[in-house]
Amino acid sequence: MTRQLWILLFTIFPILTYSQNDLDINYDEIKQIVNNPESEYYYPKLLERYNNFDTTLTHHEFSLIYYGFSFQDEYLVNQPSETDLLKLWKNDEEEKLIEQCEKILERNPVSLRAISYLSRAKHSIGLPEKEWRPYLDRYWAFRKVIVYSGDGLSCETAFKVIYVEDEYTMMYDYFEIKKLYEQRLVNLCDRHIVEPGEYFTGDEIYFDISRKLLRTMELHGE
Repeated sequence: MTRQLWILLFTIFPILTYSQNDLDINYDEIKQIVNNPESEYYYPKLLERYNNFDTTLTHHEFSLIYYGFSFQDEYLVNQPSETDLLKLWKNDEEEKLIEQCEKILERNPVSLRAISYLSRAKHSIGLPEKEWRPYLDRYWAFRKVIVYSGDGLSCETAFKVIYVEDEYTMMYDYFEIKKLYEQRLVNLCDRHIVEPGEYFTGDEIYFDISRKLLRTMELHGE
């Protein structure tokens, strides 16, 4: 599979299988569920299944893994930078890219960028499908969670993300938005003015970034 065909598989296929399946993301409920040791969805239990690539994880459980991470002590704390990942990929430095992605995922197991580049790099160096496909499946699962968390048409119905970087993953890699004209914070949402495209026909797209904003305030004692 060439790099071009790989990127096509990586970005387009999930869109073609899109169907309405909204998630009701209630952060108060998620916090209570994932931090309760008696819950079947206690975060350490979910994370263990996730790290073991449990193929029985459901759409709902992936949503708890993604959004539930924002209620863990590690969220936004001492997480490695992701700024060099694209550069390493463009420079064909797959071995270094794999090493960096693995470091990131040790601290941030739901990093969309690290998951995606790890899958790409493992495939690029010729590892068998069993080595890279589970990461691609994770990437698709988390994007599906985000796209089903809202419709992106207003702050009230915004797509919910826990990292600003995930906004750009969704805009560029999922919806294939070509141009971004303006971004500004509106209450607890990022509002982007964009050029409408085939997969997102509006000229505004909203992301609820409240978890990052509130957690940042907590870490700074505000």
